[in-house]
Amino acid sequence: MKGGLSLTMLASLTFLGFTVYQYIQRCGRLHVGEIKVMGCMNATEAELLSLAKVDFRASLIDLDLRGVSARLAEHPWVKRVKVRRDWARKALIIEVQERVPRAFILFEDLYLVDGQGEAFKKAEPKDGLDFPVLSGLQRQEVMGGDERAKNLIHQALELLEFLGQQKVFTAQEVSEIHLSKQNGLTLFTLSGGIPIRLGSGGFPEKINCLAKVFPDLKPKFEGLESVDLNYPKKVVVKMKETGKGRSRSS
Repeated sequence: MKGGLSLTMLASLTFLGFTVYQYIQRCGRLHVGEIKVMGCMNATEAELLSLAKVDFRASLIDLDLRGVSARLAEHPWVKRVKVRRDWARKALIIEVQERVPRAFILFEDLYLVDGQGEAFKKAEPKDGLDFPVLSGLQRQEVMGGDERAKNLIHQALELLEFLGQQKVFTAQEVSEIHLSKQNGLTLFTLSGGIPIRLGSGGFPEKINCLAKVFPDLKPKFEGLESVDLNYPKKVVVKMKETGKGRSRSS
């Protein structure tokens, strides 16, 4: 008798739960009344809503939040996204964390690179950004996960971050950073396009050496051919050829 009673109660509760669920399904008060998008600056609200594909006639309780999140993550600017229900407001809340670009990288076109070294979208004039350009690597190397290529990009980003904290030779002095698996990093100055060879590693020490002589070098950019920082505590400057002879180093 006890066993039969328990089965009867279980069946009743199951039926009651199903009935309540069916009622909620039909209840217009739980339809999506509002979609609130927060945190987007470069991605537009219209783009995100188009990707989310949420029907306002749908019930909040039935929404597949994981599916909505996965679709939103397809947007190139979206780094992380959190989707949740707000029962009190009958709203769907979309919180977006966007990628922060740190540089351009040149393949067949210019792409934006974020702080993790990922080339995440093709650069467009509407982006309105101005960064040094990373060059010298092939797209298949970077997109294919080549560790040496990734390491070079991370070195370049760390160098730009260090230059952003300097007062003499700063990131604003740099137009391009050429990345080479054989020769490391070579900067090109915004003024005059002078190559400054840094090689690999020890960048703070090398830039500090350059900063000591940079105020004297800058007025002479027209006569400079290159600057080499690959010598311990030295800055090797090569002058352009003159009419009287070969180029000079100092």
